[in-house]
Amino acid sequence: MEKLRLSRSLLTNALATLADSFIAEEEAVELGNNRLILAAQDSSIQRFEYCYESFWKFLKLYFEKKFNIEDVNSPRSVFRMCVEKGLCTEPEGVVLLAMLEDRNKTTHNYNAAQVRDIYPNISNYYDLMIKILASIYE
Repeated sequence: MEKLRLSRSLLTNALATLADSFIAEEEAVELGNNRLILAAQDSSIQRFEYCYESFWKFLKLYFEKKFNIEDVNSPRSVFRMCVEKGLCTEPEGVVLLAMLEDRNKTTHNYNAAQVRDIYPNISNYYDLMIKILASIYE
């Protein structure tokens, strides 16, 4: 269980950095500085990527330790298991799969315009990751 605690701690810290990037963007908007706004958004996108990685890997470990399920080896199978085990609703499961697709867009074929299109989704993904994490540790 120590490995699970460490994974949870890493995820919690990663999510905190993503929350900080949202605040940085708000501050840049207040200043009216477009360069700072774009930099804060870029920061959020990068932080979303590592939050995503920490999130699905934490859940994989959680399912292994809590339910002795070892055949969830991909983000897609982990997110489906979230619905199956009641960590989220089916509509939230659809959001998780959309998050997977958006993460792939930011990482595998970086296209600045496409990344800017998914940027507005990141705060929703953040909220869902926080919700699922909280449901595990209620």
